[in-house]
Amino acid sequence: MMDTPKLTARQQQILDLIQSAIARTGAPPTRAEIASELGFKSANAAEEHLQALAR
Repeated sequence: MMDTPKLTARQQQILDLIQSAIARTGAPPTRAEIASELGFKSANAAEEHLQALAR
């Protein structure tokens, strides 16, 4: 059995945002929506966090 890696606080925040959006609208938020919601300066910053979360 593999250990589930611990998420950083930011990764958990992004995961919660994604799950909430899917529950509310049936679709995940865009990178731009994640960036706006979490105060990132660009959608690219959101993409970097999403890539880290995917690992």
